[in-house]
Amino acid sequence: SMVGWLVSCGVILVTIASVAGQYGTCDYIYNYVSGQTGYIESPNFSNYYSPGAKCRYTVNAPVGHYLYVQCYDMYLPSSTGCYYDKLAVSLSGDSNLADAQLRCGTATFNVQTSYNKLVVALQGSTSTSGGRFRCQITAVKIPCDCGRRKTATIYNGVPTKANEYPMMSALVDVGSKEVICGSTIVTDRHALTAAHCLLKRTVTGTALLVGDQNVKIGTDTPYSVVMLLSSFISHPNYDATGKTNDIALVRTTNTIVFNPGVGRVCLPFRFGTSTFTGAAVTALGWGTIDFGAPMSPELLQTTLNVIAQTDCSTRLSRTIQPTQLCAFSTKNDTCQNDSGGPLYYIDPNSQLVYE
Repeated sequence: SMVGWLVSCGVILVTIASVAGQYGTCDYIYNYVSGQTGYIESPNFSNYYSPGAKCRYTVNAPVGHYLYVQCYDMYLPSSTGCYYDKLAVSLSGDSNLADAQLRCGTATFNVQTSYNKLVVALQGSTSTSGGRFRCQITAVKIPCDCGRRKTATIYNGVPTKANEYPMMSALVDVGSKEVICGSTIVTDRHALTAAHCLLKRTVTGTALLVGDQNVKIGTDTPYSVVMLLSSFISHPNYDATGKTNDIALVRTTNTIVFNPGVGRVCLPFRFGTSTFTGAAVTALGWGTIDFGAPMSPELLQTTLNVIAQTDCSTRLSRTIQPTQLCAFSTKNDTCQNDSGGPLYYIDPNSQLVYE
């Protein structure tokens, strides 16, 4: 089943033609630091602004933040659809206010931005006697919610590993319900996989399985959901012959609901200069347990060691590209249908999972 979340805000979405010049000297830009609180207010506050006043307020927060807006002082003339005086609020930070919510009257409101930018415009009418508003705005850091593992528990002396890696997912065939390839959740709308997994496949014939452990049992975890897909995004320079840039994203039709059994992996930006040579990484998959053998119904994991690219090139007798990474073990390996699955690196300090 899939869960959709709909919130009715009781506001009107309209398109407002906005030209930067119309605001003149009443066009403000504020750049907030993390945790900063400030205010935007109408001209001559706490007195009323003059009829026909037009002002725009742009507030920027650092990347990884949102802006929490509390408009607690609202005294704008009320009109149907806010036809006359209005406060236009773009939570996406659109300078032209194309997606703005309109507010008027005396109802206070609290909202938060979709990203790290807010644009608010006061659009006064010459047909009214003016009004006033004041809003408090705070730059709030988005808490880190990636890479968390569900710790294995012990029941009757046997470790239960269901949903140990909430970011693990799989591409499944809509018709046969069989696992095609592995994948990893990277956002609440995207999973990362291999580009070759999407060759000769259609969006409507492929789905994303999240929150599962044993694909043949429906009661091993309450978190498993099959998500419909809206698009494939393969690397534009994918080379099937040289096996380079073999990476792709799938986008889900609905939002992936995060919970204890479903979450996103951390992306390895902080390790941008690391080769990971010598590091232990974890491979997961529902693929075959031996070449030509049946697929495993249960999610399996194995530990591999990253080896130097020069060593890898020698072993494979071919050139390894700087964008590629080699992992090796004398006992275990990935196999058929594990394609697209992850190599997870677990930070020894934070215990967060990176891919």
